[in-house]
Amino acid sequence: MELDLNNREWQSALRIINTTRRSLFLTGKAGTGKSTFLRYVAQNTQKKHVVLAPTGIAAINAGGSTLHSFFRLPFHPLIPTDNRYNTRNIRKTLKYSSDHCKLLREIDLIIIDEISMVRADIIDFIDKVLRIYCRNMREPFGGKQLLLVGDIYQLEPVVTEDDRRLLQPFYESFYFFSAKVFREMQLISIELKKVYRQTDRTFIDILDHIRNNTAGERELRILNGQVGRKLQSDGNALTITLASRRDTVDYINEQQLSKLEGAATVFHGEVSGEFPITSLPTPIELHLKPGAQIIFIKNDKDKRWVNGTLGVIDAIDETQGIISVITEDGNEHDVERDVWENIRYTFNEKEQKIEEQQLGVYRQFPMRLAWAITVHKSQGLTFRQVSIDFTGGVFAGGQAYVALSRCTSLEGISLTEPLKPKDVFVRPEVVRFARQYNNNSIFAKALSESKADIEYREAVRAFDDHDFDGFITNFFKAIHSRYDIEKPAAKRLIRRKLSIITSLMAENGSLRDELLRKEEQMKKLAVEYTMLGKECENEHMTDAAIANYRKALELYPDAYEARRRIKALSKQ
Repeated sequence: MELDLNNREWQSALRIINTTRRSLFLTGKAGTGKSTFLRYVAQNTQKKHVVLAPTGIAAINAGGSTLHSFFRLPFHPLIPTDNRYNTRNIRKTLKYSSDHCKLLREIDLIIIDEISMVRADIIDFIDKVLRIYCRNMREPFGGKQLLLVGDIYQLEPVVTEDDRRLLQPFYESFYFFSAKVFREMQLISIELKKVYRQTDRTFIDILDHIRNNTAGERELRILNGQVGRKLQSDGNALTITLASRRDTVDYINEQQLSKLEGAATVFHGEVSGEFPITSLPTPIELHLKPGAQIIFIKNDKDKRWVNGTLGVIDAIDETQGIISVITEDGNEHDVERDVWENIRYTFNEKEQKIEEQQLGVYRQFPMRLAWAITVHKSQGLTFRQVSIDFTGGVFAGGQAYVALSRCTSLEGISLTEPLKPKDVFVRPEVVRFARQYNNNSIFAKALSESKADIEYREAVRAFDDHDFDGFITNFFKAIHSRYDIEKPAAKRLIRRKLSIITSLMAENGSLRDELLRKEEQMKKLAVEYTMLGKECENEHMTDAAIANYRKALELYPDAYEARRRIKALSKQ
Protein backbone atom coordinates (compact mmCIF):
# COMPACT_ATOMS: atom_id res chain seq x y z
CA MET A 1 0.00 0.00 0.00
CA GLU A 2 1.37 3.41 -0.98
CA LEU A 3 0.97 6.63 0.97
CA ASP A 4 -2.52 7.99 0.35
CA LEU A 5 -2.13 11.76 0.08
CA ASN A 6 -5.93 12.17 0.17
CA ASN A 7 -6.35 10.29 3.47
CA ARG A 8 -7.22 13.03 5.96
CA GLU A 9 -6.52 11.02 9.12
CA TRP A 10 -3.20 9.84 7.71
CA GLN A 11 -2.13 13.42 6.99
CA SER A 12 -3.26 14.54 10.45
CA ALA A 13 -1.14 11.81 12.03
CA LEU A 14 1.88 12.89 9.95
CA ARG A 15 1.43 16.49 11.12
CA ILE A 16 1.48 15.37 14.76
CA ILE A 17 4.64 13.31 14.24
CA ASN A 18 6.49 15.84 12.09
CA THR A 19 5.55 19.16 13.68
CA THR A 20 5.00 18.38 17.37
CA ARG A 21 6.57 16.43 20.23
CA ARG A 22 3.20 15.00 21.30
CA SER A 23 2.79 11.24 21.59
CA LEU A 24 0.32 9.61 19.21
CA PHE A 25 -1.73 6.41 19.20
CA LEU A 26 -2.40 5.53 15.56
CA THR A 27 -5.17 2.98 15.22
CA GLY A 28 -7.74 1.81 12.71
CA LYS A 29 -9.72 -1.21 11.71
CA ALA A 30 -8.14 -4.02 9.70
CA GLY A 31 -6.85 -3.01 6.28
CA THR A 32 -6.62 0.75 6.89
CA GLY A 33 -2.84 1.03 6.44
CA LYS A 34 -1.45 1.17 9.99
CA SER A 35 1.65 -0.86 9.11
CA THR A 36 2.19 1.19 5.96
CA PHE A 37 2.09 4.37 8.05
CA LEU A 38 4.64 2.95 10.50
CA ARG A 39 7.04 2.02 7.69
CA TYR A 40 6.58 5.43 6.02
CA VAL A 41 7.42 7.32 9.23
CA ALA A 42 10.42 5.07 9.98
CA GLN A 43 11.81 5.61 6.47
CA ASN A 44 11.12 9.34 6.14
CA THR A 45 11.26 11.03 9.53
CA GLN A 46 14.19 13.33 10.29
CA LYS A 47 13.89 12.51 13.98
CA LYS A 48 16.29 10.10 15.66
CA HIS A 49 14.10 7.05 16.20
CA VAL A 50 13.88 3.37 17.06
CA VAL A 51 11.24 0.80 16.08
CA LEU A 52 10.15 -1.62 18.80
CA ALA A 53 7.54 -4.37 19.21
CA PRO A 54 6.34 -6.61 22.07
CA THR A 55 7.33 -9.93 20.47
CA GLY A 56 10.42 -11.12 18.62
CA ILE A 57 8.60 -12.00 15.41
CA ALA A 58 6.70 -8.69 15.37
CA ALA A 59 10.00 -6.87 15.91
CA ILE A 60 11.72 -8.80 13.09
CA ASN A 61 8.79 -8.01 10.76
CA ALA A 62 8.84 -4.33 11.72
CA GLY A 63 12.58 -4.14 11.20
CA GLY A 64 13.34 -3.29 14.80
CA SER A 65 14.00 -4.67 18.24
CA THR A 66 11.83 -6.03 21.04
CA LEU A 67 10.72 -3.85 23.92
CA HIS A 68 12.29 -6.28 26.37
CA SER A 69 15.72 -6.32 24.73
CA PHE A 70 15.84 -2.56 24.13
CA PHE A 71 14.79 -1.53 27.65
CA ARG A 72 16.22 -4.67 29.34
CA LEU A 73 12.74 -5.40 30.70
CA PRO A 74 12.30 -8.35 33.05
CA PHE A 75 9.63 -10.83 32.00
CA HIS A 76 7.73 -10.75 35.28
CA PRO A 77 4.99 -8.20 36.05
CA LEU A 78 6.44 -4.78 36.80
CA ILE A 79 4.79 -3.81 40.07
CA PRO A 80 4.97 -0.02 40.63
CA THR A 81 6.04 -0.56 44.25
CA ASP A 82 8.95 -2.92 43.43
CA ASN A 83 11.95 -1.37 45.25
CA ARG A 84 14.42 -2.82 42.78
CA TYR A 85 13.14 -0.35 40.18
CA ASN A 86 12.65 2.78 42.25
CA THR A 87 14.60 5.96 41.50
CA ARG A 88 17.37 5.02 43.92
CA ASN A 89 17.96 1.40 42.81
CA ILE A 90 16.95 1.20 39.14
CA ARG A 91 20.42 2.01 37.75
CA LYS A 92 21.99 -0.74 39.85
CA THR A 93 19.27 -3.22 38.85
CA LEU A 94 19.18 -2.55 35.07
CA LYS A 95 22.95 -1.95 34.66
CA TYR A 96 22.69 -0.02 31.39
CA SER A 97 26.01 0.68 29.70
CA SER A 98 27.10 4.30 29.21
CA ASP A 99 26.49 3.87 25.46
CA HIS A 100 22.92 2.72 26.07
CA CYS A 101 22.28 5.65 28.42
CA LYS A 102 23.56 7.98 25.69
CA LEU A 103 21.27 6.29 23.17
CA LEU A 104 18.21 6.83 25.39
CA ARG A 105 19.06 10.52 25.80
CA GLU A 106 19.53 11.08 22.06
CA ILE A 107 16.30 9.43 20.83
CA ASP A 108 13.60 11.81 19.62
CA LEU A 109 10.90 9.30 18.61
CA ILE A 110 10.07 5.81 19.89
CA ILE A 111 7.83 3.77 17.57
CA ILE A 112 6.06 0.77 19.12
CA ASP A 113 4.15 -1.63 16.86
CA GLU A 114 1.37 -4.02 18.00
CA ILE A 115 0.76 -1.76 21.00
CA SER A 116 -2.52 -3.52 21.81
CA MET A 117 -0.44 -6.46 23.08
CA VAL A 118 1.61 -4.32 25.49
CA ARG A 119 0.55 -4.34 29.15
CA ALA A 120 -0.02 -1.13 31.13
CA ASP A 121 2.76 -1.91 33.63
CA ILE A 122 5.30 -2.10 30.80
CA ILE A 123 4.30 1.37 29.58
CA ASP A 124 4.72 2.80 33.09
CA PHE A 125 8.10 1.11 33.41
CA ILE A 126 9.27 2.63 30.10
CA ASP A 127 8.05 6.02 31.33
CA LYS A 128 10.11 5.63 34.51
CA VAL A 129 13.24 4.53 32.61
CA LEU A 130 13.07 7.45 30.19
CA ARG A 131 12.49 10.03 32.92
CA ILE A 132 15.44 8.81 34.96
CA TYR A 133 17.97 8.14 32.20
CA CYS A 134 17.02 11.23 30.16
CA ARG A 135 17.35 13.37 33.31
CA ASN A 136 13.89 14.80 32.86
CA MET A 137 11.69 13.70 35.73
CA ARG A 138 8.97 16.30 35.21
CA GLU A 139 7.88 15.26 31.69
CA PRO A 140 6.12 11.99 30.76
CA PHE A 141 8.52 9.61 28.99
CA GLY A 142 11.35 12.02 29.76
CA GLY A 143 10.09 14.39 27.07
CA LYS A 144 10.36 11.78 24.29
CA GLN A 145 7.69 11.40 21.60
CA LEU A 146 5.99 8.01 21.19
CA LEU A 147 4.21 6.65 18.13
CA LEU A 148 2.03 3.74 19.26
CA VAL A 149 0.54 1.67 16.43
CA GLY A 150 -2.11 -1.01 16.71
CA ASP A 151 -5.78 -1.81 17.19
CA ILE A 152 -7.12 -2.51 20.68
CA TYR A 153 -10.21 -4.08 19.06
CA GLN A 154 -7.97 -6.86 17.76
CA LEU A 155 -5.23 -8.58 19.77
CA GLU A 156 -5.17 -7.96 23.52
CA PRO A 157 -2.32 -8.29 26.05
CA VAL A 158 -1.48 -11.83 27.11
CA VAL A 159 -1.99 -11.94 30.87
CA THR A 160 -1.58 -15.12 32.90
CA GLU A 161 -3.52 -15.73 36.08
CA ASP A 162 -0.40 -14.99 38.12
CA ASP A 163 0.11 -11.72 36.23
CA ARG A 164 -3.52 -10.81 36.78
CA ARG A 165 -3.31 -11.44 40.53
CA LEU A 166 -0.18 -9.27 40.90
CA LEU A 167 -1.24 -6.37 38.67
CA GLN A 168 -4.94 -6.08 39.45
CA PRO A 169 -4.44 -3.96 42.61
CA PHE A 170 -2.65 -1.31 40.53
CA TYR A 171 -4.47 -1.21 37.18
CA GLU A 172 -8.13 -1.07 36.23
CA SER A 173 -7.29 -2.92 32.98
CA PHE A 174 -4.17 -4.46 31.49
CA TYR A 175 -4.36 -2.56 28.17
CA PHE A 176 -1.56 -0.07 27.52
CA PHE A 177 -3.91 2.92 27.83
CA SER A 178 -4.53 2.12 31.52
CA ALA A 179 -0.93 3.04 32.35
CA LYS A 180 -0.71 5.65 35.11
CA VAL A 181 1.44 7.93 32.94
CA PHE A 182 -1.59 8.71 30.76
CA ARG A 183 -3.23 10.42 33.74
CA GLU A 184 -0.49 13.06 33.40
CA MET A 185 -0.62 13.47 29.64
CA GLN A 186 -3.33 13.49 27.01
CA LEU A 187 -2.53 10.86 24.40
CA ILE A 188 -3.65 11.89 20.91
CA SER A 189 -5.58 9.03 19.29
CA ILE A 190 -6.12 9.08 15.52
CA GLU A 191 -8.17 6.33 13.91
CA LEU A 192 -7.62 5.66 10.21
CA LYS A 193 -11.04 5.36 8.60
CA LYS A 194 -10.52 4.40 4.97
CA VAL A 195 -10.53 0.62 4.40
CA TYR A 196 -8.27 -0.59 1.60
CA ARG A 197 -8.64 -4.36 2.10
CA GLN A 198 -12.42 -4.69 1.54
CA THR A 199 -14.64 -2.85 -0.93
CA ASP A 200 -18.08 -4.45 -0.26
CA ARG A 201 -19.97 -1.91 1.85
CA THR A 202 -22.23 -4.54 3.41
CA PHE A 203 -19.25 -6.64 4.50
CA ILE A 204 -17.43 -3.57 5.83
CA ASP A 205 -20.49 -2.62 7.91
CA ILE A 206 -20.75 -6.15 9.33
CA LEU A 207 -17.08 -6.06 10.29
CA ASP A 208 -17.61 -2.70 11.99
CA HIS A 209 -20.44 -4.14 14.09
CA ILE A 210 -18.32 -7.18 15.00
CA ARG A 211 -15.40 -4.92 15.88
CA ASN A 212 -17.24 -2.60 18.23
CA ASN A 213 -19.50 -5.22 19.82
CA THR A 214 -22.75 -4.00 18.24
CA ALA A 215 -23.38 -7.05 16.04
CA GLY A 216 -26.99 -8.14 16.28
CA GLU A 217 -29.09 -11.00 15.00
CA ARG A 218 -28.99 -9.69 11.42
CA GLU A 219 -25.18 -9.57 11.23
CA LEU A 220 -24.78 -13.02 12.78
CA ARG A 221 -27.40 -14.44 10.43
CA ILE A 222 -25.54 -13.12 7.37
CA LEU A 223 -22.21 -14.43 8.64
CA ASN A 224 -23.64 -17.81 9.61
CA GLY A 225 -24.94 -18.12 6.07
CA GLN A 226 -21.29 -18.91 5.30
CA VAL A 227 -21.27 -22.04 7.50
CA GLY A 228 -20.08 -24.99 5.41
CA ARG A 229 -19.77 -22.80 2.29
CA LYS A 230 -17.79 -24.53 -0.44
CA LEU A 231 -15.05 -22.18 -1.53
CA GLN A 232 -13.57 -21.95 -5.00
CA SER A 233 -10.92 -24.58 -5.65
CA ASP A 234 -10.34 -24.33 -9.40
CA GLY A 235 -7.35 -22.62 -10.97
CA ASN A 236 -4.92 -21.23 -8.41
CA ALA A 237 -7.53 -20.31 -5.79
CA LEU A 238 -6.28 -21.29 -2.34
CA THR A 239 -8.05 -21.48 0.99
CA ILE A 240 -6.35 -21.07 4.36
CA THR A 241 -7.89 -22.16 7.65
CA LEU A 242 -7.73 -19.72 10.54
CA ALA A 243 -8.03 -21.41 13.92
CA SER A 244 -8.01 -20.07 17.45
CA ARG A 245 -5.97 -23.01 18.78
CA ARG A 246 -2.34 -23.83 17.92
CA ASP A 247 -2.88 -27.60 18.17
CA THR A 248 -5.69 -27.38 15.60
CA VAL A 249 -3.34 -25.61 13.17
CA ASP A 250 -0.52 -28.13 13.68
CA TYR A 251 -2.90 -31.07 13.19
CA ILE A 252 -4.31 -29.68 9.93
CA ASN A 253 -0.87 -28.92 8.48
CA GLU A 254 0.59 -32.28 9.47
CA GLN A 255 -2.41 -34.20 8.11
CA GLN A 256 -2.39 -32.36 4.79
CA LEU A 257 1.37 -32.80 4.36
CA SER A 258 1.12 -36.54 5.07
CA LYS A 259 -1.46 -36.94 2.29
CA LEU A 260 1.07 -35.85 -0.33
CA GLU A 261 3.22 -38.51 -1.96
CA GLY A 262 6.82 -39.12 -0.97
CA ALA A 263 8.95 -38.19 1.97
CA ALA A 264 9.23 -34.60 3.11
CA THR A 265 12.41 -32.67 2.44
CA VAL A 266 13.73 -31.06 5.58
CA PHE A 267 15.42 -27.67 5.25
CA HIS A 268 17.45 -26.65 8.27
CA GLY A 269 17.64 -22.99 9.20
CA GLU A 270 21.02 -21.51 10.05
CA VAL A 271 21.63 -19.17 12.98
CA SER A 272 24.73 -16.99 13.08
CA GLY A 273 25.60 -14.83 16.05
CA GLU A 274 22.82 -13.91 18.47
CA PHE A 275 19.30 -14.77 17.32
CA PRO A 276 16.74 -15.93 19.93
CA ILE A 277 15.10 -19.24 19.02
CA THR A 278 11.77 -17.83 20.23
CA SER A 279 12.00 -15.11 17.56
CA LEU A 280 12.54 -17.38 14.55
CA PRO A 281 10.05 -16.26 11.86
CA THR A 282 9.92 -19.71 10.23
CA PRO A 283 10.70 -23.20 11.61
CA ILE A 284 14.34 -24.16 12.15
CA GLU A 285 13.33 -27.49 10.58
CA LEU A 286 11.07 -26.76 7.62
CA HIS A 287 9.31 -29.91 6.31
CA LEU A 288 8.14 -29.47 2.71
CA LYS A 289 6.89 -31.49 -0.27
CA PRO A 290 5.82 -30.65 -3.81
CA GLY A 291 2.12 -29.86 -3.61
CA ALA A 292 2.38 -28.34 -0.13
CA GLN A 293 0.47 -25.12 0.50
CA ILE A 294 2.72 -22.44 1.94
CA ILE A 295 2.58 -18.82 3.01
CA PHE A 296 5.41 -16.35 2.48
CA ILE A 297 6.39 -14.72 5.73
CA LYS A 298 8.57 -11.91 4.39
CA ASN A 299 8.24 -9.26 1.69
CA ASP A 300 10.39 -10.02 -1.35
CA LYS A 301 12.93 -7.32 -2.17
CA ASP A 302 12.00 -7.72 -5.85
CA LYS A 303 8.29 -7.43 -4.97
CA ARG A 304 7.36 -10.84 -6.40
CA TRP A 305 5.41 -11.63 -3.22
CA VAL A 306 4.62 -10.02 0.12
CA ASN A 307 4.26 -11.23 3.67
CA GLY A 308 1.00 -13.25 3.56
CA THR A 309 1.08 -14.36 -0.10
CA LEU A 310 -0.16 -17.95 -0.48
CA GLY A 311 1.29 -20.45 -2.90
CA VAL A 312 1.83 -24.13 -3.70
CA ILE A 313 5.24 -25.79 -4.01
CA ASP A 314 5.74 -27.01 -7.57
CA ALA A 315 9.25 -28.45 -7.29
CA ILE A 316 12.17 -28.74 -4.89
CA ASP A 317 15.82 -28.63 -6.01
CA GLU A 318 17.92 -29.52 -2.98
CA THR A 319 21.19 -29.34 -4.94
CA GLN A 320 20.64 -25.77 -6.07
CA GLY A 321 18.84 -24.77 -2.89
CA ILE A 322 15.78 -23.57 -4.81
CA ILE A 323 12.07 -24.12 -4.20
CA SER A 324 9.71 -23.42 -7.08
CA VAL A 325 6.40 -21.93 -5.92
CA ILE A 326 3.25 -21.08 -7.87
CA THR A 327 1.43 -18.21 -6.15
CA GLU A 328 -2.32 -17.51 -6.18
CA ASP A 329 -1.97 -15.16 -9.11
CA GLY A 330 -0.61 -18.04 -11.23
CA ASN A 331 2.99 -16.86 -11.39
CA GLU A 332 5.83 -19.27 -10.75
CA HIS A 333 8.85 -18.09 -8.75
CA ASP A 334 12.15 -19.69 -7.82
CA VAL A 335 12.64 -19.04 -4.12
CA GLU A 336 16.00 -19.07 -2.37
CA ARG A 337 16.87 -18.77 1.29
CA ASP A 338 16.42 -15.35 2.81
CA VAL A 339 18.00 -13.61 5.77
CA TRP A 340 16.50 -12.02 8.89
CA GLU A 341 18.57 -9.78 11.14
CA ASN A 342 18.53 -9.48 14.89
CA ILE A 343 19.55 -5.87 15.52
CA ARG A 344 20.52 -3.62 18.37
CA TYR A 345 20.34 0.16 18.25
CA THR A 346 23.49 2.20 18.94
CA PHE A 347 24.26 5.92 18.86
CA ASN A 348 27.01 7.11 16.51
CA GLU A 349 28.63 9.95 18.44
CA LYS A 350 30.66 11.20 15.47
CA GLU A 351 27.77 11.41 13.02
CA GLN A 352 25.15 12.15 15.70
CA LYS A 353 22.70 9.52 14.49
CA ILE A 354 21.13 6.26 15.64
CA GLU A 355 22.39 3.18 13.81
CA GLU A 356 21.41 -0.48 13.68
CA GLN A 357 24.05 -2.97 14.82
CA GLN A 358 23.62 -6.53 13.58
CA LEU A 359 23.81 -9.03 16.44
CA GLY A 360 22.96 -12.13 14.45
CA VAL A 361 21.21 -13.48 11.38
CA TYR A 362 18.86 -16.33 10.57
CA ARG A 363 18.87 -17.95 7.11
CA GLN A 364 15.94 -20.03 5.94
CA PHE A 365 13.37 -20.16 3.15
CA PRO A 366 10.83 -17.34 3.72
CA MET A 367 7.82 -19.64 3.99
CA ARG A 368 5.93 -22.01 6.26
CA LEU A 369 3.19 -24.61 5.77
CA ALA A 370 -0.13 -22.82 5.51
CA TRP A 371 -3.14 -25.01 5.03
CA ALA A 372 -3.84 -23.45 8.43
CA ILE A 373 -2.43 -20.74 10.71
CA THR A 374 -3.55 -19.33 14.03
CA VAL A 375 -5.73 -16.24 14.13
CA HIS A 376 -2.92 -14.62 16.10
CA LYS A 377 -0.38 -15.27 13.31
CA SER A 378 -2.81 -13.95 10.69
CA GLN A 379 -2.72 -10.47 12.20
CA GLY A 380 -2.04 -7.91 9.48
CA LEU A 381 -2.39 -10.39 6.59
CA THR A 382 -4.89 -10.42 3.72
CA PHE A 383 -6.45 -13.50 2.06
CA ARG A 384 -8.97 -14.11 -0.70
CA GLN A 385 -10.48 -17.28 0.84
CA VAL A 386 -10.49 -18.32 4.50
CA SER A 387 -12.04 -21.17 6.42
CA ILE A 388 -12.55 -20.10 10.03
CA ASP A 389 -12.39 -22.82 12.66
CA PHE A 390 -13.35 -21.69 16.16
CA THR A 391 -13.44 -25.21 17.59
CA GLY A 392 -13.09 -24.82 21.33
CA GLY A 393 -14.51 -21.30 21.23
CA VAL A 394 -13.07 -17.80 21.14
CA PHE A 395 -10.92 -17.10 24.19
CA ALA A 396 -9.69 -13.55 23.55
CA GLY A 397 -11.47 -10.30 22.82
CA GLY A 398 -11.29 -9.33 19.18
CA GLN A 399 -10.38 -12.81 17.86
CA ALA A 400 -13.58 -13.14 15.81
CA TYR A 401 -13.00 -9.73 14.25
CA VAL A 402 -9.36 -10.49 13.40
CA ALA A 403 -10.31 -13.76 11.70
CA LEU A 404 -13.22 -12.35 9.70
CA SER A 405 -11.39 -9.20 8.63
CA ARG A 406 -8.48 -11.13 7.09
CA CYS A 407 -10.66 -11.87 4.05
CA THR A 408 -11.26 -9.44 1.21
CA SER A 409 -14.93 -10.42 0.80
CA LEU A 410 -17.82 -12.13 2.55
CA GLU A 411 -18.03 -14.66 -0.30
CA GLY A 412 -14.47 -15.75 0.48
CA ILE A 413 -15.37 -16.89 4.02
CA SER A 414 -16.39 -20.36 5.11
CA LEU A 415 -17.25 -21.09 8.75
CA THR A 416 -16.86 -24.60 10.16
CA GLU A 417 -19.59 -23.89 12.71
CA PRO A 418 -21.99 -21.00 13.45
CA LEU A 419 -20.72 -17.92 15.24
CA LYS A 420 -22.43 -17.50 18.60
CA PRO A 421 -23.09 -14.16 20.32
CA LYS A 422 -20.59 -15.16 23.03
CA ASP A 423 -17.87 -15.52 20.34
CA VAL A 424 -18.20 -11.84 19.48
CA PHE A 425 -17.15 -9.79 22.46
CA VAL A 426 -15.20 -6.63 23.14
CA ARG A 427 -13.86 -5.55 26.51
CA PRO A 428 -15.89 -2.60 27.88
CA GLU A 429 -12.68 -0.70 28.69
CA VAL A 430 -11.78 -0.83 24.98
CA VAL A 431 -15.13 0.72 24.01
CA ARG A 432 -14.69 3.49 26.60
CA PHE A 433 -11.18 4.38 25.47
CA ALA A 434 -12.17 4.40 21.79
CA ARG A 435 -14.63 7.24 22.38
CA GLN A 436 -11.74 9.71 22.29
CA TYR A 437 -10.58 8.74 18.79
CA ASN A 438 -10.24 11.61 16.27
CA ASN A 439 -11.06 14.29 18.82
CA ASN A 440 -10.67 17.49 16.81
CA SER A 441 -10.30 19.74 19.86
CA ILE A 442 -7.42 17.63 21.21
CA PHE A 443 -5.80 17.65 17.75
CA ALA A 444 -6.17 21.43 17.35
CA LYS A 445 -4.81 22.01 20.86
CA ALA A 446 -1.78 19.84 20.10
CA LEU A 447 -0.97 21.83 16.96
CA SER A 448 -1.44 25.12 18.82
CA GLU A 449 0.82 23.99 21.64
CA SER A 450 3.35 22.82 19.09
CA LYS A 451 3.35 26.32 17.59
CA ALA A 452 4.02 27.69 21.07
CA ASP A 453 6.86 25.19 21.57
CA ILE A 454 8.48 26.34 18.32
CA GLU A 455 8.10 30.02 19.28
CA TYR A 456 9.55 29.45 22.75
CA ARG A 457 12.50 27.56 21.21
CA GLU A 458 13.04 30.39 18.72
CA ALA A 459 12.97 32.91 21.58
CA VAL A 460 15.62 30.91 23.46
CA ARG A 461 17.75 30.60 20.29
CA ALA A 462 17.52 34.36 19.63
CA PHE A 463 18.50 35.11 23.24
CA ASP A 464 21.51 32.78 23.01
CA ASP A 465 22.53 34.52 19.76
CA HIS A 466 22.25 37.94 21.51
CA ASP A 467 19.39 38.84 19.16
CA PHE A 468 17.28 40.50 21.85
CA ASP A 469 14.83 42.04 19.40
CA GLY A 470 14.15 38.55 17.97
CA PHE A 471 13.92 37.21 21.51
CA ILE A 472 11.22 39.74 22.49
CA THR A 473 9.26 39.14 19.25
CA ASN A 474 9.19 35.33 19.56
CA PHE A 475 8.66 35.40 23.32
CA PHE A 476 5.50 37.48 23.05
CA LYS A 477 4.25 35.32 20.14
CA ALA A 478 4.75 32.25 22.33
CA ILE A 479 2.88 33.83 25.25
CA HIS A 480 0.01 34.63 22.90
CA SER A 481 -0.09 30.99 21.72
CA ARG A 482 0.27 29.49 25.19
CA TYR A 483 0.79 31.36 28.45
CA ASP A 484 3.53 29.38 30.20
CA ILE A 485 5.54 31.97 32.08
CA GLU A 486 3.90 31.27 35.44
CA LYS A 487 4.60 27.53 35.24
CA PRO A 488 7.54 26.31 37.37
CA ALA A 489 9.56 25.08 34.38
CA ALA A 490 9.11 28.35 32.51
CA LYS A 491 10.00 30.38 35.60
CA ARG A 492 13.18 28.35 36.03
CA LEU A 493 14.13 28.93 32.39
CA ILE A 494 13.48 32.70 32.56
CA ARG A 495 15.37 32.94 35.86
CA ARG A 496 18.29 31.00 34.37
CA LYS A 497 18.43 33.19 31.26
CA LEU A 498 18.20 36.43 33.25
CA SER A 499 20.95 35.20 35.55
CA ILE A 500 23.16 35.03 32.45
CA ILE A 501 22.64 38.78 31.90
CA THR A 502 23.45 39.48 35.57
CA SER A 503 26.56 37.34 35.30
CA LEU A 504 27.65 39.06 32.10
CA MET A 505 27.09 42.50 33.63
CA ALA A 506 29.26 41.59 36.62
CA GLU A 507 31.88 40.16 34.32
CA ASN A 508 31.72 43.29 32.17
CA GLY A 509 32.24 45.49 35.24
CA SER A 510 35.31 43.49 36.21
CA LEU A 511 36.70 43.78 32.69
CA ARG A 512 36.08 47.52 32.68
CA ASP A 513 37.98 47.97 35.95
CA GLU A 514 40.82 45.86 34.58
CA LEU A 515 40.94 47.97 31.40
CA LEU A 516 41.12 51.17 33.46
CA ARG A 517 44.03 49.75 35.46
CA LYS A 518 45.87 48.77 32.31
CA GLU A 519 45.15 52.13 30.71
CA GLU A 520 46.71 53.91 33.71
CA GLN A 521 49.77 51.67 33.42
CA MET A 522 50.14 52.45 29.71
CA LYS A 523 49.78 56.15 30.42
CA LYS A 524 52.64 56.04 32.93
CA LEU A 525 54.84 54.14 30.50
CA ALA A 526 54.02 56.66 27.75
CA VAL A 527 55.16 59.48 30.06
CA GLU A 528 58.47 57.67 30.68
CA TYR A 529 59.06 57.19 26.93
CA THR A 530 58.22 60.89 26.34
CA MET A 531 60.84 61.86 28.92
CA LEU A 532 63.40 59.59 27.26
CA GLY A 533 62.57 61.26 23.92
CA LYS A 534 63.27 64.69 25.38
CA GLU A 535 66.60 63.52 26.81
CA CYS A 536 67.52 62.24 23.33
CA GLU A 537 66.60 65.67 21.89
CA ASN A 538 68.93 67.37 24.41
CA GLU A 539 71.72 65.11 23.16
CA HIS A 540 70.77 65.97 19.52
CA MET A 541 69.76 62.34 18.86
CA THR A 542 66.73 63.18 16.71
CA ASP A 543 65.97 59.65 15.35
CA ALA A 544 66.14 58.11 18.82
CA ALA A 545 63.89 60.87 20.18
CA ILE A 546 61.24 60.25 17.47
CA ALA A 547 61.37 56.46 18.15
CA ASN A 548 60.69 57.05 21.86
CA TYR A 549 57.85 59.46 21.12
CA ARG A 550 56.26 56.91 18.74
CA LYS A 551 56.55 54.19 21.39
CA ALA A 552 54.76 56.52 23.81
CA LEU A 553 51.92 56.99 21.29
CA GLU A 554 51.75 53.23 20.70
CA LEU A 555 51.26 52.66 24.42
CA TYR A 556 48.90 55.61 24.93
CA PRO A 557 47.43 57.17 21.74
CA ASP A 558 46.32 60.26 23.72
CA ALA A 559 49.93 61.15 24.73
CA TYR A 560 49.65 64.78 23.57
CA GLU A 561 53.22 65.87 24.35
CA ALA A 562 54.75 62.98 22.37
CA ARG A 563 52.60 63.80 19.33
CA ARG A 564 53.50 67.53 19.57
CA ARG A 565 57.24 66.82 19.71
CA ILE A 566 57.08 64.45 16.68
CA LYS A 567 55.43 67.23 14.62
CA ALA A 568 58.02 69.77 15.78
CA LEU A 569 60.97 67.50 14.94
CA SER A 570 59.44 66.61 11.56
CA LYS A 571 59.50 70.32 10.55
CA GLN A 572 63.19 70.74 11.29
